[in-house]
Amino acid sequence: MYSGKEDLINLFNMLQRDYFMRMTEMLAAVIAKILLKKEIKDYEAARAEIESAAKTIVGIDLKLINMINTEDAVKLLKTAGFYAGKCLICAELLKEYGNIHELEGKENESTGNFSKSLRFYVEALTSEELPEPEKYFPEVDNLIHTLSGTEFTPEMNLKLTDYYEYSGQYSKAEDIFFEQIENNNIQFLEKAFKFYKKLLKKTDEELENGNLSRQEAEESLQEIINKKL
Repeated sequence: MYSGKEDLINLFNMLQRDYFMRMTEMLAAVIAKILLKKEIKDYEAARAEIESAAKTIVGIDLKLINMINTEDAVKLLKTAGFYAGKCLICAELLKEYGNIHELEGKENESTGNFSKSLRFYVEALTSEELPEPEKYFPEVDNLIHTLSGTEFTPEMNLKLTDYYEYSGQYSKAEDIFFEQIENNNIQFLEKAFKFYKKLLKKTDEELENGNLSRQEAEESLQEIINKKL
């Protein structure tokens, strides 16, 4: 019976990978068309390509995603199958939307698009369902840099700690935890406690690769414990 269950899991994973590959191939073709239209400054046509791709590949209305609250947009996509892959496609398309608004000098619109794109990237990656997730880390890090002047919501900052932990950027997760705790966002205390407990189970090399020493992790954990008291 166990073997049969394992076979079903393997089959499901294979179907997910195949479907994801088809989605990314379709996206690559769309991105090529978008780039051509951006080169000739036909931004309306580029937007039309993005919106059409969202409906064709992911089955959503990108205009609606842009209009609603970010967390509501994430919840909306959670009702769909192949969730992580669809989140990733949405992230890519929203980023392209933001790039076009940036070229048009529409800073508020581009910031909104990039923020939603970042949220979908992080959701896709921290699901741990994407093949080769590490190849998307530079995209996420670039978006975070682009949005460096943006004040994120506590919900987004919580998600970013998940992303930084998942991508092995432990010191950056630490920065968010202590900044948010200093701002009296106490929901970060319990998560920080669990974060450091997990970190201390890692090797010294893993911690150093995340720009954090064991001593720093131990001291930070003690500081979190003191704040919880």
